[in-house]
Formats: sequence, structure tokens, C-alpha cells
Amino acid sequence: MITISARITVNPKDTASYIAGAQKILAPTHAEEGCLAYSIAVDIANPNIVCIFEHWASEDALMLHLSLPHVGEFLALAATLDIEDMQVTKYEVSGYGPLQLDI
Repeated sequence: MITISARITVNPKDTASYIAGAQKILAPTHAEEGCLAYSIAVDIANPNIVCIFEHWASEDALMLHLSLPHVGEFLALAATLDIEDMQVTKYEVSGYGPLQLDI
């Protein structure tokens, strides 16, 4: 399994446009074969920070996702916006399971 964690800081003047563009890729991405989870969230402490979390069945599924038109359209939009910072990390996950918390 491949996991992607992204943290994007968008200039306040472009945050609404970034979020609107991101919303458009959710449904088609969820429908892709190999997409195990895909979520986009706004940081509640700073509404100009967007976090993206992706879980893919394989590297091939991720690479196919990145080549699809809806992703290309979103990336083209993002290239026109003022992205102040972007940190993207890819993890290759060899095992996973529930985390038990005693709360």
C-alpha cells in the first residue's frame, strides 16, 4: 500500500479557489480502482492550510491516478494559484492495523 500525506499552504486570496478545485476531484478519485482512501481537509487552526491524505493499493494505482484528466485539470488550476508552501510525503506501507486507545 502507498500512502501520500500532503500539507499545502495557500495564499489567503487563493484558498477558496484551491478548495473549490480540490472538491471537484474527490468523486472521480474515489471511483478509481486502487483508491483505498482519499481525503482533503482544511486545518482548523489555519484555514489557508489544506491537508490531503491518500491511500493506494499499489504504486501503479497511484501513477494511473496522477495521469488522469481530473488530476491534470486540478494541477493546472493549482499552478495558477499562489501556493506558499507544499510538503508532500510518500510512504510505502508494509503493514497496518487498528490503533487501540484507552480513553
